[in-house]
Amino acid sequence: MTDKVTIEELGGRGDGIVQLNGKTVFVPYSAPGDVIDIKLNGAKGRLRHIHQKSPHRIEPVCAHFTKCGGCQLQHIEEDYYKNWKAGLIKTALKNQGIDDVEILPLRASPQSSRRRTSLQAIGRGEGKIVLGYAEKGSHNLVDINMCPILVPEIVAFIDPLREFLKKLLKVKQKMTIQITKGDNGLDVVFKSKGEVDLNLRMDLAEFAQVNDLARVSWFDTGLKKPYYETLAERKKPYVTFDGNKVFFPEGAFLQATVDGQNALISAMLKGLGEASRVVDLFSGCGTFSIAAAKKATVHAVENNEEMLVALKNSANIMTNVKQVTTELRDLFLRPLLPHELNTYDVAIIDPPRAGARHQMTEIINSDIKKLIMISCNPITFARDVENLAAAGFKMGAVTPVDQFLYSPHLEIISVFNR
Repeated sequence: MTDKVTIEELGGRGDGIVQLNGKTVFVPYSAPGDVIDIKLNGAKGRLRHIHQKSPHRIEPVCAHFTKCGGCQLQHIEEDYYKNWKAGLIKTALKNQGIDDVEILPLRASPQSSRRRTSLQAIGRGEGKIVLGYAEKGSHNLVDINMCPILVPEIVAFIDPLREFLKKLLKVKQKMTIQITKGDNGLDVVFKSKGEVDLNLRMDLAEFAQVNDLARVSWFDTGLKKPYYETLAERKKPYVTFDGNKVFFPEGAFLQATVDGQNALISAMLKGLGEASRVVDLFSGCGTFSIAAAKKATVHAVENNEEMLVALKNSANIMTNVKQVTTELRDLFLRPLLPHELNTYDVAIIDPPRAGARHQMTEIINSDIKKLIMISCNPITFARDVENLAAAGFKMGAVTPVDQFLYSPHLEIISVFNR
């Protein structure tokens, strides 16, 4: 049985919302103003038929849209989408009782700009495979041959990768292929159960040569402690942070787009002011440390040894940066304490999606006068803002940065002064 409804607004996860029989129903791939038939399944409604299209509805740019679970919002026109996305911050802050906020215009990365992705593959037998992304809310894979958000170099690599995997994957064998575009080529990691035999090593080295890959590695997911094994490194992959090269390790976390990275670095540098001593918490391989080190000495803290080594080695050969020191430390288990933080003018913090509640508490208890916070979760960001405000920190303008086009994910950066 279907119900005819009019979609009222977009929810925080990008689904259309309608009130039906006193219940809130979420309808994926619908737009505010759509008059549609839906089939109910609990709190979810499945779009069955569009009677009248919303004025905010446009044609999606990808043939795989609604099948592939990567994008939720290709059907929403640009202005409405940008206002909705920036509004995610406003809503999250309002829910914490914070109204007086300046939100700057959204910095959206363009199409064809995402430089890292993980493709899933499964063998179907007789030289057939499925290579792509999972369906929304499912483990079923959708075979893809294009993607409007990935950089052209990764899109062009999909077909050669598919041909190679046809010879490699047995029936039901699964594999994840992690691809990162460095400034000098693609860094490709094959993740699957099992060791690499001599024949496969030779095949992968040849595959790297033929496709001009920077590096190819293997990651045996069957091991108790999996690690990256470099099989061929034709060029040491690097990226550029504010004009400086950083050679990154396999599996390194990088900002998803160069455009988004540069928007965040620019806002961070503006916030630093005249600081001379900076601590960078959850530093990764130095997105913010390297740029900040042009102005100040920087202490970078991170729980990934390979990324810290990459940061330190790269900083050591730079001529235009001040001293960069590093510390391997799990900030969830051992946050920096007030007496350690008190030696710095500014703290930069860019925690994972879950936030870093304990580290934020120690920052509040320290004498730090300025905090530059980057967050990829408006809800944990709003929680931290509330705690910072109670401790006497005043939030500056918020810059929303959209590196995950057509999705509800959002980066946020703001400067707090005590």
